[in-house]
Amino acid sequence: YESNNQQKQQQQQQQQFVPAAVPVANIKRLENCQKTEDFMIITVCEQLHSCHACSANAACSWDAEHNRCRPYLSNIPHLNRTREDVICPQPCATLTSCRNCTEDECIWCQNEQRCVDRNAYTPSFPYGQCREWTTHSAKCRSSPSNTGNGRSTAAQSSAQCGFYNSCAQCLDDPACGWCDDGSNTGLGNCIAGGALSPYDANECQVNHWFFTSCPPCNCNGHSHCPDNNICEQPCSNLTTGSHCEKCSKGYWGNPINGGNCQKCECNGQGENCQPDTGKCFCNTKGIVGDHCEKCDTQNHYNGDPIKSSCYYELTIDYQFTFNLSKKEDRHFTKINFRNSPQKPEIDADFTITCSVPAKMDISVKRAGFPEKFLYAGINCSTFRQRFPKTEYTFGHSPEDNSSLTTFYVFVHDFRPPIWIQIAFSQYPKLNLQQFFITFSTCFLLLLLMAAVLWKIKQKYDTFRRRQRLFVEMEQMASRPFSQVVVEIENRDNIDLTHTMEGITHLTKKRKKDCPSPIALEPCSGNRAAVLSLLVRLPTGGLQHAPAGQSAGLAVASALVTLGNPRRPSIEHSKEPKSKRKQSQHPDSCT
Repeated sequence: YESNNQQKQQQQQQQQFVPAAVPVANIKRLENCQKTEDFMIITVCEQLHSCHACSANAACSWDAEHNRCRPYLSNIPHLNRTREDVICPQPCATLTSCRNCTEDECIWCQNEQRCVDRNAYTPSFPYGQCREWTTHSAKCRSSPSNTGNGRSTAAQSSAQCGFYNSCAQCLDDPACGWCDDGSNTGLGNCIAGGALSPYDANECQVNHWFFTSCPPCNCNGHSHCPDNNICEQPCSNLTTGSHCEKCSKGYWGNPINGGNCQKCECNGQGENCQPDTGKCFCNTKGIVGDHCEKCDTQNHYNGDPIKSSCYYELTIDYQFTFNLSKKEDRHFTKINFRNSPQKPEIDADFTITCSVPAKMDISVKRAGFPEKFLYAGINCSTFRQRFPKTEYTFGHSPEDNSSLTTFYVFVHDFRPPIWIQIAFSQYPKLNLQQFFITFSTCFLLLLLMAAVLWKIKQKYDTFRRRQRLFVEMEQMASRPFSQVVVEIENRDNIDLTHTMEGITHLTKKRKKDCPSPIALEPCSGNRAAVLSLLVRLPTGGLQHAPAGQSAGLAVASALVTLGNPRRPSIEHSKEPKSKRKQSQHPDSCT
């Protein structure tokens, strides 16, 4: 009881937000369904496969373009569209002819002479009563003639069996039999009947009636059988084959059961054609049409195939490659080209290469003159030729802008697959004298320019060296300088024979008179300096310095430290202060 009350409360809450709907029991039309039931409408419309069934529902509309039924719902945005009145075609069941049935996209049953809808084939023939059906009007047979309210046997024979032309096709239909004409050539008619005789006994004699097997001789009326079932060769009436069932080459048609063959009409541009339709196989590349009557202008082939032929327009100074290896190229044995040189002052060069053996003809046509052949039947493997401007007038006529000279190239007698490379070119001829003169002039100009540049570089380097020398001289001149007076003792005043006492006294005197440096150049920071001294060079026992030495003196320089000297690593024994003598110059050498 409590759960029922809760359900009622939930339903009341939902009714506050959902608008009142029409009760399901009161819905009598499909378009009255609410949004929650729209998917059912879509499903129903999609199941309707005919225009009449779709148009009968107001919620559906027939799409003639896609041949299907679509939902028509104004309350669904993507399905809301204008409903158009569609005129439905006549129902399939009301159509009585094969042509009208197949044109309206229905199925026509040949033996039942009945038209049914494509979706109704299975229920219409649940036991396989329809032995042959078609949806193409080209396969329709002649309609039977009605006699009174029913169909006659002759009508059934004409409609059901008269369509077959050969005995084999006739006996494949269980309602038909073959009536031989007795000429022993295979001619006969297919008519309706049974195992013993046709339905109409007047249509065929009993001894000429074949219901389960064909006559032993089957030459389709184009030969006889002297040896029972073997046709005498060659067949007559432009036919060929073991049973004379095909047309000879160059002819087309249906020679079955006495049919005729006619010549292929190809305007002299082909010899063979399709045996059933007569469409010609053109043997020249660029000629198209059922009767080889026009040029393939879309692929740059121009001309008149009825009067002459079609030619591919070659562009000057371009190389073209034609590859004839496709299946549709197997009938080609010829291809034609033409070109009109445009530059009157330059010779024309022609080159061609063929991958397989082929023959080639070249002709020329000048304005106001007939066409003239230059080469005929030459090999097309590799060929080059120059047409000089002195013999041919190139360019266009100023009067009518027509080409003054046109070359025609005919390549023939080849079998695909083949590829052909061909080109007409007009390049200026190389003048060796002018080339060497130009080359030498340019080379000399380059040498002259190189010499001028090298001379300029030399001048610039000399200028830089001179400027650097001036700077150095200025720096040297700006350094401080002074004069030093040097006293040099004469070696004659030194007596080498002094006694030890005298030498000791002299040594003490020299230590007292120790010379000082002549220059002291402090370094940055005043912690070191370059000290320069005058040193007297040895004379080798002579009184005077050797020749070439300036007074026997030299300037010696050393890097010394300024300030307190380092403490020596070896300490000497201490002596009385009175005996220790300080150096006259406290600086130490590094």
